[in-house]
Amino acid sequence: MTPPPGTKKPLITANMVTFARLIPMPLVSWWVYQGKGDKDSLWLALVVGTLIGCTDFIDGYLARKHGPTVLGGLLDPIADKVFIAFAYMPFADTGLVPAWVCALMFVREFFVTGLRSAYEQRDLSLKTSYLAKAKTWTQMQGIGVIVLFPLTEGGRVMEWLFWTGIFGPLVAAGALWAIKKKLWRGAFFMSAAFVAVMVVYQRGDHRFTMDFCMFVIVAITWVSGVDYIVGGWTQLRGRGDFNRADAVRLVSSVAVPAAVFFALVESPAPAWPVIAVLALELAMGGLDNLLSHHRVASGALWWGTRTLGSAALLAAAALVDGDAATWLAIAAAVLTFAGVAWEFWRGRDYYLDQRIRDKASRNAAAATAPAPGST
Repeated sequence: MTPPPGTKKPLITANMVTFARLIPMPLVSWWVYQGKGDKDSLWLALVVGTLIGCTDFIDGYLARKHGPTVLGGLLDPIADKVFIAFAYMPFADTGLVPAWVCALMFVREFFVTGLRSAYEQRDLSLKTSYLAKAKTWTQMQGIGVIVLFPLTEGGRVMEWLFWTGIFGPLVAAGALWAIKKKLWRGAFFMSAAFVAVMVVYQRGDHRFTMDFCMFVIVAITWVSGVDYIVGGWTQLRGRGDFNRADAVRLVSSVAVPAAVFFALVESPAPAWPVIAVLALELAMGGLDNLLSHHRVASGALWWGTRTLGSAALLAAAALVDGDAATWLAIAAAVLTFAGVAWEFWRGRDYYLDQRIRDKASRNAAAATAPAPGST
């Protein structure tokens, strides 16, 4: 969407904010790894991660104020998912959360994204549930809660956090209703979630409470995808045109996160190429939804070569020792990066608003051109 003629260009745009919050995300991962023996690094991860999460509200406000763009609509959910990858993968690798539970969360993300591409190609639209909208900020809140456990070692700080999580949303919901007569349903959901965690926390087993938090996050993540998995699949199957490209996307939606976490836990290779594969493929999923909407998504061969190829390389990296594991993991990251970079380059006209600008230019030229036969 382009601004109306004569509109002053804002000094800071929503897309600038989104790009800005993408830049420090790898640092959050690095600080989490450093936090195994240095609490200062964990504090940095918490503070910067919180700031990254808060910028989501800023770019949303700017997009509403100045108008959305196709690029912004693509980047915003990508930034959210990449942030989740850079936070939770180090959690799983360092033992803060169970790796297999974390893997389940990403299987859901990839699977629903693959289904959404199939729906977009067929103009099948499903209304996003409120729980699906709440899923992302639940995952982000979980990052802060999980990091605080090793930082505070339990005690009063965590209790105050949980009590704030219980009553804070209710107070905010009351204020919103008093000022704007608008009901914030998410407040009740947030309070209920913190009540459940608080009850478990009272047992005094902090390790169990952390695991419980992760289970709750993953459960919400999966439940939020029920509409897409059940309702949408019924519509897709009823059409009778499920094809190889759809099948490859769904198979890879399980294979990629499974191979990523297998390599993360079992391979002696460094974590950075493994995390890069997951983050890049999450970004690619958002673009694939957009390209599917325009009927220009990649076919089964190209999609399968990239995704299943990198998954096979990561699985192999988990089964060998020494330098071979490192080189296999790096090869997977290079294959993923090359494939994803090509897809973003190939689809640039669809998210850089080039076609919209070209159409506007043609319309403007037609409006100013002399009528046929005039002199």
